[in-house]
Amino acid sequence: MNSLRQWWLLPVDYGWNVAYARSQRALHVTRVLIGIWCWLYGVAAAIALTIPALADGRLGSWPLWFTVVTTVPMGLAWVIGGWPRWEMSIAFVVYADVVLAVVLLTTEEPSTVLPMAALFTVVGSYVVGFHGPKLFTAHHVFALVTTAALYASALVGGPQQRLQANLYLVMLILVMFSAPLICHTFLMLLRRDATGAFYDPLTGMQNRRGFDAAIGNLEFRSGSCDSVTAVVIDIDNFKAVNDRYGHEHGDSVIRTTAARILEIFPAPAVTVRLGGEEFAVVCVNGLDAVIEKSELLRIRLCNSTDRSPLTASFGIAEAVVEMRTIEDDISDLLSRADKAMYQAKRLGGDRVAHHVNESLSIRAVDERQ
Repeated sequence: MNSLRQWWLLPVDYGWNVAYARSQRALHVTRVLIGIWCWLYGVAAAIALTIPALADGRLGSWPLWFTVVTTVPMGLAWVIGGWPRWEMSIAFVVYADVVLAVVLLTTEEPSTVLPMAALFTVVGSYVVGFHGPKLFTAHHVFALVTTAALYASALVGGPQQRLQANLYLVMLILVMFSAPLICHTFLMLLRRDATGAFYDPLTGMQNRRGFDAAIGNLEFRSGSCDSVTAVVIDIDNFKAVNDRYGHEHGDSVIRTTAARILEIFPAPAVTVRLGGEEFAVVCVNGLDAVIEKSELLRIRLCNSTDRSPLTASFGIAEAVVEMRTIEDDISDLLSRADKAMYQAKRLGGDRVAHHVNESLSIRAVDERQ
Protein backbone atom coordinates (compact mmCIF):
# COMPACT_ATOMS: atom_id res chain seq x y z
CA MET A 1 0.00 0.00 0.00
CA ASN A 2 2.85 2.37 0.80
CA SER A 3 4.46 1.67 -2.60
CA LEU A 4 1.15 2.39 -4.32
CA ARG A 5 0.83 5.71 -2.52
CA GLN A 6 4.43 6.58 -3.39
CA TRP A 7 3.70 5.85 -7.05
CA TRP A 8 0.50 7.93 -7.00
CA LEU A 9 2.24 10.95 -5.46
CA LEU A 10 5.24 10.93 -7.79
CA PRO A 11 5.63 14.47 -9.21
CA VAL A 12 5.60 14.69 -13.00
CA ASP A 13 6.83 17.60 -15.09
CA TYR A 14 5.40 17.23 -18.59
CA GLY A 15 7.60 20.05 -19.87
CA TRP A 16 10.72 18.40 -18.43
CA ASN A 17 9.80 15.09 -20.06
CA VAL A 18 9.40 16.80 -23.43
CA ALA A 19 12.62 18.79 -23.00
CA TYR A 20 14.55 15.67 -22.05
CA ALA A 21 13.28 13.82 -25.12
CA ARG A 22 14.29 16.82 -27.24
CA SER A 23 17.77 16.92 -25.71
CA GLN A 24 18.23 13.26 -26.64
CA ARG A 25 17.20 13.98 -30.26
CA ALA A 26 14.18 11.68 -29.80
CA LEU A 27 11.32 14.17 -30.03
CA HIS A 28 11.20 14.52 -33.83
CA VAL A 29 11.17 10.76 -34.36
CA THR A 30 8.45 10.39 -31.73
CA ARG A 31 6.29 13.04 -33.41
CA VAL A 32 6.57 11.28 -36.76
CA LEU A 33 5.72 7.91 -35.24
CA ILE A 34 2.63 9.32 -33.51
CA GLY A 35 1.55 10.94 -36.77
CA ILE A 36 1.93 7.62 -38.61
CA TRP A 37 -0.04 5.91 -35.83
CA CYS A 38 -2.89 8.41 -36.36
CA TRP A 39 -2.93 7.66 -40.09
CA LEU A 40 -2.89 3.91 -39.50
CA TYR A 41 -5.81 4.39 -37.14
CA GLY A 42 -7.65 6.13 -40.01
CA VAL A 43 -6.71 3.35 -42.45
CA ALA A 44 -8.14 0.76 -40.04
CA ALA A 45 -11.38 2.75 -39.80
CA ALA A 46 -11.57 2.99 -43.61
CA ILE A 47 -11.17 -0.78 -43.91
CA ALA A 48 -13.85 -1.29 -41.26
CA LEU A 49 -16.25 0.75 -43.42
CA THR A 50 -16.09 -2.03 -46.01
CA ILE A 51 -17.09 -4.71 -43.49
CA PRO A 52 -20.89 -4.75 -43.02
CA ALA A 53 -20.72 -6.21 -39.50
CA LEU A 54 -18.61 -3.22 -38.39
CA ALA A 55 -19.99 -0.41 -40.56
CA ASP A 56 -23.65 -1.09 -39.72
CA GLY A 57 -23.42 -0.06 -36.08
CA ARG A 58 -26.08 1.29 -33.74
CA LEU A 59 -25.23 4.84 -34.82
CA GLY A 60 -24.55 3.91 -38.43
CA SER A 61 -21.14 4.40 -39.99
CA TRP A 62 -20.58 7.98 -38.81
CA PRO A 63 -18.15 7.08 -35.96
CA LEU A 64 -15.89 5.35 -38.51
CA TRP A 65 -16.21 8.22 -40.98
CA PHE A 66 -15.43 10.70 -38.20
CA THR A 67 -12.30 8.68 -37.41
CA VAL A 68 -11.17 8.64 -41.04
CA VAL A 69 -11.73 12.38 -41.51
CA THR A 70 -10.13 13.57 -38.25
CA THR A 71 -7.07 11.30 -38.17
CA VAL A 72 -5.72 12.77 -41.44
CA PRO A 73 -5.20 16.35 -40.11
CA MET A 74 -4.34 14.98 -36.67
CA GLY A 75 -1.46 12.93 -38.07
CA LEU A 76 -0.33 15.86 -40.23
CA ALA A 77 -0.25 18.14 -37.17
CA TRP A 78 2.03 15.67 -35.38
CA VAL A 79 4.38 15.18 -38.33
CA ILE A 80 4.90 18.82 -39.37
CA GLY A 81 3.81 20.74 -36.27
CA GLY A 82 5.58 21.41 -32.99
CA TRP A 83 5.20 19.33 -29.88
CA PRO A 84 1.88 20.14 -28.13
CA ARG A 85 1.63 21.97 -24.84
CA TRP A 86 0.35 20.12 -21.78
CA GLU A 87 -3.30 21.07 -22.36
CA MET A 88 -3.23 19.96 -26.01
CA SER A 89 -1.51 16.72 -25.04
CA ILE A 90 -4.32 15.95 -22.59
CA ALA A 91 -6.87 16.81 -25.28
CA PHE A 92 -5.16 14.40 -27.68
CA VAL A 93 -5.42 11.54 -25.16
CA VAL A 94 -9.10 12.32 -24.51
CA TYR A 95 -9.80 12.48 -28.26
CA ALA A 96 -8.11 9.14 -28.95
CA ASP A 97 -9.81 7.38 -26.04
CA VAL A 98 -13.31 8.71 -26.71
CA VAL A 99 -13.22 8.09 -30.48
CA LEU A 100 -12.00 4.52 -29.96
CA ALA A 101 -14.65 3.87 -27.30
CA VAL A 102 -17.47 5.21 -29.51
CA VAL A 103 -16.35 3.07 -32.45
CA LEU A 104 -16.18 -0.07 -30.30
CA LEU A 105 -19.39 0.44 -28.34
CA THR A 106 -21.59 1.24 -31.34
CA THR A 107 -20.81 -1.92 -33.30
CA GLU A 108 -23.41 -4.65 -33.74
CA GLU A 109 -20.79 -7.37 -33.15
CA PRO A 110 -19.24 -6.78 -29.68
CA SER A 111 -17.65 -10.24 -29.57
CA THR A 112 -15.88 -9.50 -32.87
CA VAL A 113 -14.45 -6.12 -31.87
CA LEU A 114 -13.62 -7.01 -28.25
CA PRO A 115 -9.95 -7.80 -29.11
CA MET A 116 -9.70 -4.34 -30.75
CA ALA A 117 -9.92 -2.81 -27.27
CA ALA A 118 -6.19 -3.58 -27.16
CA LEU A 119 -5.78 -0.36 -29.20
CA PHE A 120 -6.17 1.49 -25.89
CA THR A 121 -2.64 0.22 -25.16
CA VAL A 122 -1.27 2.37 -28.00
CA VAL A 123 -2.69 5.50 -26.37
CA GLY A 124 -1.48 4.23 -23.00
CA SER A 125 2.09 3.98 -24.26
CA TYR A 126 2.02 7.70 -25.05
CA VAL A 127 0.66 8.45 -21.57
CA VAL A 128 3.41 6.32 -20.00
CA GLY A 129 6.09 8.26 -21.86
CA PHE A 130 5.01 11.83 -21.15
CA HIS A 131 2.42 11.95 -18.36
CA GLY A 132 2.09 10.80 -14.79
CA PRO A 133 0.15 8.37 -12.59
CA LYS A 134 -3.09 10.37 -12.51
CA LEU A 135 -3.62 10.54 -16.27
CA PHE A 136 -2.34 6.97 -16.57
CA THR A 137 -5.02 5.86 -14.08
CA ALA A 138 -7.77 7.91 -15.74
CA HIS A 139 -6.91 6.45 -19.15
CA HIS A 140 -6.91 2.87 -17.88
CA VAL A 141 -10.12 3.26 -15.88
CA PHE A 142 -11.82 4.56 -19.03
CA ALA A 143 -10.38 1.66 -21.05
CA LEU A 144 -11.51 -0.80 -18.37
CA VAL A 145 -15.08 0.52 -18.34
CA THR A 146 -15.24 0.38 -22.15
CA THR A 147 -13.85 -3.15 -22.20
CA ALA A 148 -16.26 -4.28 -19.46
CA ALA A 149 -19.21 -2.92 -21.46
CA LEU A 150 -18.04 -4.76 -24.58
CA TYR A 151 -17.52 -7.94 -22.60
CA ALA A 152 -20.99 -7.74 -21.06
CA SER A 153 -22.51 -7.29 -24.53
CA ALA A 154 -20.54 -10.24 -25.87
CA LEU A 155 -21.88 -12.53 -23.10
CA VAL A 156 -25.40 -12.19 -24.50
CA GLY A 157 -24.48 -14.60 -27.33
CA GLY A 158 -24.32 -18.38 -27.27
CA PRO A 159 -21.93 -20.62 -25.28
CA GLN A 160 -19.26 -20.48 -27.99
CA GLN A 161 -19.31 -16.68 -28.03
CA ARG A 162 -19.18 -16.52 -24.23
CA LEU A 163 -16.15 -18.82 -24.16
CA GLN A 164 -14.49 -16.71 -26.83
CA ALA A 165 -15.29 -13.51 -24.90
CA ASN A 166 -13.71 -14.96 -21.74
CA LEU A 167 -10.54 -15.78 -23.68
CA TYR A 168 -10.39 -12.28 -25.14
CA LEU A 169 -10.92 -10.73 -21.70
CA VAL A 170 -7.95 -12.61 -20.18
CA MET A 171 -5.76 -11.57 -23.11
CA LEU A 172 -6.87 -7.93 -22.82
CA ILE A 173 -6.11 -7.83 -19.09
CA LEU A 174 -2.58 -9.03 -19.80
CA VAL A 175 -2.01 -6.67 -22.74
CA MET A 176 -3.81 -3.55 -21.50
CA PHE A 177 -3.28 -3.52 -17.76
CA SER A 178 -0.65 -5.84 -16.26
CA ALA A 179 2.41 -5.06 -18.38
CA PRO A 180 1.77 -1.28 -18.76
CA LEU A 181 1.26 -0.86 -15.00
CA ILE A 182 4.55 -2.60 -14.19
CA CYS A 183 6.43 -0.66 -16.88
CA HIS A 184 4.91 2.65 -15.84
CA THR A 185 5.75 2.16 -12.17
CA PHE A 186 9.39 1.35 -12.81
CA LEU A 187 9.72 4.10 -15.41
CA MET A 188 8.38 6.68 -12.97
CA LEU A 189 10.75 5.54 -10.21
CA LEU A 190 13.72 5.59 -12.59
CA ARG A 191 12.71 9.03 -13.86
CA ARG A 192 12.54 10.36 -10.31
CA ASP A 193 16.04 9.11 -9.52
CA ALA A 194 17.41 10.23 -12.89
CA THR A 195 16.40 13.84 -12.34
CA GLY A 196 19.14 14.06 -9.70
CA ALA A 197 21.71 13.78 -12.49
CA PHE A 198 20.43 17.06 -13.94
CA TYR A 199 21.04 19.25 -10.88
CA ASP A 200 24.12 20.60 -9.18
CA PRO A 201 24.22 19.10 -5.67
CA LEU A 202 25.85 22.17 -4.12
CA THR A 203 23.39 24.83 -5.29
CA GLY A 204 20.30 22.93 -6.43
CA MET A 205 20.54 24.74 -9.77
CA GLN A 206 20.56 22.80 -13.01
CA ASN A 207 23.92 21.54 -14.18
CA ARG A 208 24.98 21.64 -17.83
CA ARG A 209 23.17 18.40 -18.63
CA GLY A 210 19.96 19.61 -17.01
CA PHE A 211 20.37 22.96 -18.75
CA ASP A 212 20.60 21.28 -22.16
CA ALA A 213 17.42 19.34 -21.39
CA ALA A 214 15.54 22.43 -20.15
CA ILE A 215 16.44 24.73 -23.05
CA GLY A 216 13.87 23.09 -25.30
CA ASN A 217 11.18 24.01 -22.77
CA LEU A 218 11.65 27.78 -22.94
CA GLU A 219 8.28 29.51 -22.90
CA PHE A 220 8.23 31.35 -26.20
CA ARG A 221 5.74 34.13 -26.57
CA SER A 222 4.79 33.42 -30.19
CA GLY A 223 5.46 31.22 -33.19
CA SER A 224 8.39 28.90 -33.68
CA CYS A 225 11.08 31.49 -32.95
CA ASP A 226 11.57 34.43 -30.63
CA SER A 227 14.19 36.75 -29.18
CA VAL A 228 16.21 35.11 -26.42
CA THR A 229 18.69 36.76 -24.06
CA ALA A 230 21.56 34.98 -22.33
CA VAL A 231 23.55 36.17 -19.32
CA VAL A 232 26.87 34.66 -18.24
CA ILE A 233 27.91 35.52 -14.67
CA ASP A 234 31.34 34.93 -13.15
CA ILE A 235 32.34 35.85 -9.58
CA ASP A 236 35.38 38.15 -9.54
CA ASN A 237 38.53 36.95 -7.73
CA PHE A 238 36.84 33.84 -6.35
CA LYS A 239 40.18 32.12 -5.83
CA ALA A 240 41.14 34.84 -3.35
CA VAL A 241 37.95 34.11 -1.36
CA ASN A 242 38.88 30.43 -1.15
CA ASP A 243 42.48 31.19 -0.19
CA ARG A 244 41.51 33.65 2.54
CA TYR A 245 38.42 31.98 4.06
CA GLY A 246 38.75 28.32 3.04
CA HIS A 247 36.83 26.08 0.69
CA GLU A 248 33.90 25.60 3.07
CA HIS A 249 33.20 29.32 2.98
CA GLY A 250 33.78 29.25 -0.77
CA ASP A 251 30.99 26.69 -1.09
CA SER A 252 28.76 28.93 0.99
CA VAL A 253 29.51 31.82 -1.36
CA ILE A 254 28.56 29.69 -4.37
CA ARG A 255 25.26 28.71 -2.71
CA THR A 256 24.49 32.33 -1.81
CA THR A 257 25.24 33.48 -5.35
CA ALA A 258 22.98 30.79 -6.81
CA ALA A 259 20.14 31.75 -4.45
CA ARG A 260 20.38 35.42 -5.44
CA ILE A 261 20.47 34.56 -9.14
CA LEU A 262 17.29 32.51 -8.74
CA GLU A 263 15.73 35.37 -6.79
CA ILE A 264 16.36 37.89 -9.58
CA PHE A 265 15.79 35.46 -12.47
CA PRO A 266 12.96 33.13 -11.38
CA ALA A 267 11.33 30.55 -13.65
CA PRO A 268 10.50 30.39 -16.50
CA ALA A 269 14.04 31.68 -16.97
CA VAL A 270 16.48 28.77 -17.33
CA THR A 271 19.39 29.01 -14.88
CA VAL A 272 22.50 26.85 -14.67
CA ARG A 273 25.75 26.52 -12.79
CA LEU A 274 28.22 26.03 -15.63
CA GLY A 275 30.99 25.04 -13.25
CA GLY A 276 33.17 26.53 -10.52
CA GLU A 277 32.05 30.11 -9.94
CA GLU A 278 30.42 30.58 -13.36
CA PHE A 279 26.65 30.69 -13.93
CA ALA A 280 24.32 31.38 -16.85
CA VAL A 281 20.74 32.48 -17.39
CA VAL A 282 18.65 32.14 -20.56
CA CYS A 283 15.25 33.80 -20.83
CA VAL A 284 12.82 35.39 -23.27
CA ASN A 285 12.70 38.75 -21.48
CA GLY A 286 13.60 41.83 -23.50
CA LEU A 287 17.21 42.99 -23.56
CA ASP A 288 16.62 46.17 -21.51
CA ALA A 289 14.83 44.20 -18.81
CA VAL A 290 17.66 41.64 -18.63
CA ILE A 291 20.30 44.39 -18.38
CA GLU A 292 18.30 46.01 -15.58
CA LYS A 293 17.97 42.69 -13.74
CA SER A 294 21.68 41.95 -14.20
CA GLU A 295 22.63 45.26 -12.64
CA LEU A 296 20.19 44.64 -9.80
CA LEU A 297 21.83 41.26 -9.25
CA ARG A 298 25.29 42.86 -9.25
CA ILE A 299 24.17 45.18 -6.48
CA ARG A 300 22.51 42.29 -4.64
CA LEU A 301 25.73 40.25 -4.74
CA CYS A 302 27.84 43.09 -3.40
CA ASN A 303 26.16 43.08 0.02
CA SER A 304 28.17 44.87 2.70
CA THR A 305 26.65 42.66 5.41
CA ASP A 306 28.19 39.51 3.90
CA ARG A 307 31.35 38.06 5.41
CA SER A 308 33.08 38.53 2.07
CA PRO A 309 31.16 40.93 -0.20
CA LEU A 310 31.35 39.86 -3.83
CA THR A 311 31.60 41.48 -7.19
CA ALA A 312 30.80 39.76 -10.44
CA SER A 313 31.27 40.26 -14.17
CA PHE A 314 28.25 39.95 -16.47
CA GLY A 315 28.15 39.21 -20.17
CA ILE A 316 24.87 39.61 -22.08
CA ALA A 317 23.93 38.63 -25.62
CA GLU A 318 20.61 38.59 -27.47
CA ALA A 319 19.53 36.74 -30.61
CA VAL A 320 16.50 35.35 -32.41
CA VAL A 321 16.31 31.60 -31.77
CA GLU A 322 14.38 29.04 -33.82
CA MET A 323 12.92 25.97 -32.13
CA ARG A 324 14.24 23.60 -34.80
CA THR A 325 17.84 24.74 -34.22
CA ILE A 326 17.50 25.82 -30.60
CA GLU A 327 20.46 23.84 -29.22
CA ASP A 328 22.94 25.30 -31.73
CA ASP A 329 21.46 28.80 -31.44
CA ILE A 330 21.66 28.81 -27.64
CA SER A 331 25.22 27.46 -27.73
CA ASP A 332 26.25 30.32 -30.01
CA LEU A 333 24.37 32.81 -27.84
CA LEU A 334 26.16 31.62 -24.69
CA SER A 335 29.50 31.83 -26.49
CA ARG A 336 28.89 35.50 -27.31
CA ALA A 337 27.70 36.24 -23.78
CA ASP A 338 30.83 34.51 -22.46
CA LYS A 339 33.05 36.76 -24.61
CA ALA A 340 31.24 39.80 -23.23
CA MET A 341 31.75 38.54 -19.66
CA TYR A 342 35.52 38.18 -20.19
CA GLN A 343 35.64 41.67 -21.67
CA ALA A 344 33.96 42.96 -18.51
CA LYS A 345 36.63 41.19 -16.44
CA ARG A 346 39.42 42.75 -18.49
CA LEU A 347 37.96 46.16 -17.68
CA GLY A 348 38.17 45.45 -13.95
CA GLY A 349 35.03 43.42 -13.30
CA ASP A 350 31.94 44.51 -11.39
CA ARG A 351 30.19 45.60 -14.59
CA VAL A 352 27.94 44.50 -17.43
CA ALA A 353 29.17 43.91 -20.97
CA HIS A 354 26.66 43.65 -23.79
CA HIS A 355 27.62 41.81 -26.99
CA VAL A 356 26.31 43.72 -30.01
CA ASN A 357 26.75 41.90 -33.32
CA GLU A 358 30.51 41.38 -33.57
CA SER A 359 31.40 44.15 -31.13
CA LEU A 360 31.24 44.53 -27.37
CA SER A 361 29.35 47.42 -25.83
CA ILE A 362 30.48 47.96 -22.25
CA ARG A 363 28.21 49.72 -19.81
CA ALA A 364 29.63 50.25 -16.32
CA VAL A 365 27.12 49.61 -13.56
CA ASP A 366 27.81 52.81 -11.63
CA GLU A 367 27.12 54.92 -14.71
CA ARG A 368 23.45 53.98 -14.43
CA GLN A 369 22.90 54.86 -10.80
